[in-house]
Amino acid sequence: MQLLAERKISLIAGMLLSCFAFAANAQGLWKYTGKDGKVTYSDTAPKSGENAVPVIADTSGTVIPAERNLSSGKPQNSASVTSRASERASERETYRKALDAARDELEEAKKALEAGQETTQDERSIVVGRGANGKPTGVNSVTTKPEYYSRIALLEDAVKKAEEKVAAAERDFRQKAPQ
Repeated sequence: MQLLAERKISLIAGMLLSCFAFAANAQGLWKYTGKDGKVTYSDTAPKSGENAVPVIADTSGTVIPAERNLSSGKPQNSASVTSRASERASERETYRKALDAARDELEEAKKALEAGQETTQDERSIVVGRGANGKPTGVNSVTTKPEYYSRIALLEDAVKKAEEKVAAAERDFRQKAPQ
């Protein structure tokens, strides 16, 4: 009877050990070399008779200690990293909004210049054609007053200033906005 009990215990222990060994093998990485010399890596444990070698990872070079926070000198934690990342994203968004606003202003200035190309009634004068004797000839001409040219110069100046704002905003975004 005692012999039967000892056999049951050793059988159970053997099954447990084989389960643990299988679980350990299943989590490893295996390197298979085929008959044609082709190398294959797999996380599946080899079947009996397969030519596979376990790949042992050296984790000593993959663990990198957290850098110290330059302002406090303390090791970083996920909360401080997340907080700084959020601050950088917010600052980047501020630069993006400034750039978008400058581009919108440029677009509006270009539209105003395009719409302002036609002379208004106040910017035109009609010159009555006269003959040598001073009598009207019936051939009149329309001339543009200096006010038109002044208005167009102001619209062109607004476009130029808006282009300069866009260039400055793009430069700020590239150089100052955190990545």
